Amino acid sequence: MVRLLDCDASGISMYDEGKRIISFPFVYNLPNAIRDIKLKLDADIFSEVIHTGKASRIDNYQTSPGKIEVIADAGLQAIAVLPLRVRGRILALLWATNLKPGRSFSDYDMALLESIGNQAAVAIDNFSLFEEQRYISEVLQRGFLPEHIPALAHTDIGIFYASATEAAVVGGDFYDFIPMTEGKVGLVIGDSSGKGVEATADAAMVKYTMRSALFLNPSPASALSQGNSTVARQLIGGHFVTLIYGYYDEEEGRLLMGIAGHPRPIHYSASERKAKLINGQDPAFGLIRNYSFAETELFLSPGDILILYTDGLIELRRDKEFLGTERLSDIIAVNSGLAAQEIANKAIDSARDFSMGRFTDDIVLMVIKRTG
Repeated sequence: MVRLLDCDASGISMYDEGKRIISFPFVYNLPNAIRDIKLKLDADIFSEVIHTGKASRIDNYQTSPGKIEVIADAGLQAIAVLPLRVRGRILALLWATNLKPGRSFSDYDMALLESIGNQAAVAIDNFSLFEEQRYISEVLQRGFLPEHIPALAHTDIGIFYASATEAAVVGGDFYDFIPMTEGKVGLVIGDSSGKGVEATADAAMVKYTMRSALFLNPSPASALSQGNSTVARQLIGGHFVTLIYGYYDEEEGRLLMGIAGHPRPIHYSASERKAKLINGQDPAFGLIRNYSFAETELFLSPGDILILYTDGLIELRRDKEFLGTERLSDIIAVNSGLAAQEIANKAIDSARDFSMGRFTDDIVLMVIKRTG
């Protein structure tokens, strides 16, 4: 602004509508003491612009009856002040000043100042919305994602989670661990079809619906069928959620699993030294209200690894080529001797290298390794 207007100094003053106070946190080429000013609405030029909602200018601030002494002491001469208005509210004031006498602001300067102000107002509003969404996401995350990975007998678990939405700490992908009767735990991984905070809300609703359903009957077929009936009435606008729910016996290594439209898990067999996909053909949550889901049984032997993931991982791209389940299976096989978290880290590092560092969707990767 100083360069465009050929003036000496400038600033942005923030306006607190609730407290009716103007602050001066952002100044350029002026003493730092101005940043400490907290000004209640009065008869000065800044308050005038707030009251009228219109730009104003003074040719000689030193002789202005409403001058603020701290600002006047900085040597301000001509000053021009513009309201930064978004959606009917004044968020801040944009102002420019000259420190040498004899140089006032013309009508052209005021028009240029208004052009700059319009852009600044949108930028400030966007930043405020960004911070608001980030705050909402952080609050959701605290009650949404598990605080820690459970310690299970004969079982090692590794997790990677990342939201691809800049404005949100969490997105539509989620995972959960639900302690059941002694030696049993529910494992959940899912993916909402929406984006950002909206997808997070859908995912949270599904997560807690599933928690209620599986306590009535922990069988994946029953819990998924019951949960789907509830979720289908709540999801709107064509939204749906893909989901895997597993009921795991940590002592026996027995896993009952239901797959609701989710990418098929990968089972690495230590004895066969190869990985294969676990079949699951049922639809996603929310697509068919009254649907009876199936379940499959799997026994994890020592050294076996189960990989649960969301499509954001296998759909990472290099040019027109996807990472895919075959590459992911190969990565798991090569690193099968490592601990579960190390396997997860290696898989994500390899995926990041493959996609040249671009993660374009939310990603959850859960590695479950049978250790004994």
